Parts: sequence; C-alpha cells; structure tokens
Amino acid sequence: MKFVSLFLFFIYTCFAYVQLNDFDPWLWVSVYGYLAIVAAMGVFGKFHKVLITIGMLGTLIGSLWLMPSVYEWLVHHEPADLLYGMSPDKPYIEESRESLGLLICFLGMFILFRKASVQHPEAI
Repeated sequence: MKFVSLFLFFIYTCFAYVQLNDFDPWLWVSVYGYLAIVAAMGVFGKFHKVLITIGMLGTLIGSLWLMPSVYEWLVHHEPADLLYGMSPDKPYIEESRESLGLLICFLGMFILFRKASVQHPEAI
C-alpha cells in the first residue's frame, strides 16, 4: 500500500510541477497538490476515504466537464494534434490534455480508495 501511495504522490507532484508554467497554475497546482497530499497521507498510513472520495469526484467531474474538447479532438482533428503545441485557435488541445490528466488522477484516486477499503476498512 505504501508503494502505491508513494507512486501516486510522485505522479501528482510531477503533474503539479509541470503546471507551473501554465497560464492558470493556481488552479492546476491546487488540484494536483491536493491529490499529492492525499496520496502522501497514505504513505504514512493515514487513509481518509472522505478526502479520497472528494478527490475522485472532483477529478471525474472536471474530466467530464472538459470531455467535449476530447470529443472535438477525436472527431474533427488529427490524433497527433494533441502532441503539438497549443494555440488560441485550438483550445481543444489544452482542454483535451487537461481532461485526460484528470481522468488519470481519477483512476489513481480510485485505486487508492480500493486499497484503503481492503487494507484499512476502519478508515474514515
């Protein structure tokens, strides 16, 4: 369990770091920072299912909110567009990346929730 929590902490911290050069770092560093803190608590054996659930719900809602951009990218543009730089005339690139990043975070939080439920059923 500690390995999973440590891995998620590392991933979320890296996600937060690469957002520092974004035009809205306060939002994304806050989101990924929250997830990193929740994962770090798991490293120390402090599992709070409520905090994990908040992370799961927030990332899932955020990902679904940005999903129309993923749809636009998949249906109307080249798949390789996501690998290129962003531009004001292609907002779907940034939003698709954000949506997929939040989906990855949701999966990580879900794994953490499942592990906490199995290994620490007494956790809140």
